[in-house]
Amino acid sequence: MRARPKARAWLLATIAAGGGVLLAAVLLRRTDASLATLALLGAAVVLTELFQVPKDDNSLDPGDAHPVSFSSSIHLAAVLIIGPWTGALVAAFGVLVVDPLRGSRWQVVAYNASVFALAAAAGGLAFQLAGGGPGALELPADFPALAVLGLAYYALNNGFMSAIVALAEERSFWPLARDASKDGLSTAAGEFGLAVAIAFFAVHEPLAIVALAPLMVAAYRSHERLAALRRETARALETFANVIDERDPSTYQHSARVAEHVNRLAEALQLPASVTTRLRWAGRLHDLGKVAVDAAVLRKPGRLDEQEWATMWRHPRLSARLLRRFRFAADQARAVEYHHERFDGSGYYDIAPGEIPLTAHFLIVADSYDAMTSDRSYRRGLAPEVALAEIEAGAGTQFHPLVAKAFVALQRGQDPLEALSPPELRELRRSARAGARRLGRRLTLRPEGVVGGAVIGALGAFGLGAPLLAPPILALGLAALAADQLERFRARRLAALVRAALAPSRSPRSAFAAICGGLTGACPLGWAGLVAWHEHECRGSLETSFGSTGGPGETALTSWLLREAEATDRVIVAERGELGGGLIHLGVPLRGEQGLHGYLVLAVAGADRRLERALGACAEELALRLSPSAPADRPRLEAIAS
Repeated sequence: MRARPKARAWLLATIAAGGGVLLAAVLLRRTDASLATLALLGAAVVLTELFQVPKDDNSLDPGDAHPVSFSSSIHLAAVLIIGPWTGALVAAFGVLVVDPLRGSRWQVVAYNASVFALAAAAGGLAFQLAGGGPGALELPADFPALAVLGLAYYALNNGFMSAIVALAEERSFWPLARDASKDGLSTAAGEFGLAVAIAFFAVHEPLAIVALAPLMVAAYRSHERLAALRRETARALETFANVIDERDPSTYQHSARVAEHVNRLAEALQLPASVTTRLRWAGRLHDLGKVAVDAAVLRKPGRLDEQEWATMWRHPRLSARLLRRFRFAADQARAVEYHHERFDGSGYYDIAPGEIPLTAHFLIVADSYDAMTSDRSYRRGLAPEVALAEIEAGAGTQFHPLVAKAFVALQRGQDPLEALSPPELRELRRSARAGARRLGRRLTLRPEGVVGGAVIGALGAFGLGAPLLAPPILALGLAALAADQLERFRARRLAALVRAALAPSRSPRSAFAAICGGLTGACPLGWAGLVAWHEHECRGSLETSFGSTGGPGETALTSWLLREAEATDRVIVAERGELGGGLIHLGVPLRGEQGLHGYLVLAVAGADRRLERALGACAEELALRLSPSAPADRPRLEAIAS
């Protein structure tokens, strides 16, 4: 491969540079630290290297692909206590002692030690240039210099590690560096804070460091337990997937093969590591919903009857429902639900092409290829080349044309990067990043957090000798509190409007119309719908709607409600544009004694939380008065004119 000579050259150059730094540190001996201080720092860095939460490349969380330890805290603390050159010696020492005992190759040991030495030395020099002084840490005056130290150390560390991977695997450097920075941001912040605490105590009150030891042990144990929990949950889900595959001998190891196909394709296209991880696990778990399908139906050699087909038809939605309940697997739920869709929108659930995420298209082509090439009870498997020809013929109708082109090239032993033109490759990567953003979590600033932060800031300003900053900070907090109270007051007014519409004398239809009419003048209501929920079929039906603008269709509503309502009992929210129309959608589960009956869905143009709070306060009354009946119990209600 072209990248290997470049990777080897980079490896040797980095080792040479790191060796030069260490040699300079020995020759210059620019430190006043005692041998006792060096010995204690050396012991600490070896200890932190020994107590390391190992990386897990198979984890559902991309952050687990990196080992976790507190060695960087000791590196940074050493730089702050004894300076950049001797600090570089301490940083390299831990790796040189521990990694060979773990069986690491000498190239890996030398490279890691060199990177740590270079990052520590460069960070320490940047700290000094910014006005900091080793062995004389003064707070808060040194905060700017500390920020420069942290940024320099972690930027170099991340850059060197991303560079060697990019060169060795012929991948783009910047996406790798960006993903690594995002995945390790919270850990890096914690390590840096601990380093400052260790250095400050070492300079001003050395015995106080003893108090940090239990905190470090507790933090290490928390990381270890969290990683173990994620591993156990992932293995349980994987075991579940194996059990489902084994129910039908003709599909044994089907999900494992699909996972391997999508993983190879994502890596060949150099998609971000986070996207590749999601794709691999989506492929592994895409058929979990078949647990509700009778094994006799799975093995049936002939055509399925209407009832048998209905159970098969709902298995992607059951898979999505199961995955959505696991926080770290939730991002895969939407792709898994759509893995039997078609690019032209005529799949199981008739999802519009623009609503199908790119990850689902990877599953669609990999699942179809494995199904075509595997022997089934009703037919023999196709030869690989015949199956690839079928995929080429279906590109643009059944399959995403770019994904199909790249998949076919990879299966034929060609480089997908050469099969796609640069604009096509950019489009695929853009779609991958857009899908990742769309599945993100909503950030909500709670009033107690804003006000509490203002109080903390004011007290901190007073305590740090800047009392003039305290009044404006408190004023901001009080303004936020006043705004929150005003929002709560308006939410109570909206709740009163809703309750007034739920008079016992009104039918569900008239109560729904009264709610919509009352809210229209009080908030920017654009559309509303009353959805009957058919639990056994994993399907919702829109019984009545309100609004002059067209709302989301039944398929889009069902998909959203199926995934999100399983994750919470509260009001669920779809951010602007997620269900089309540029509106924010809110759904209220209508639950009764016999389970879930339906949903009240409201779409608004505004972004405030008044309506969400009002609906949450009235949820029980709404469930009591609005629970729709099944279509068999009463005829479908017509749309209400706005």
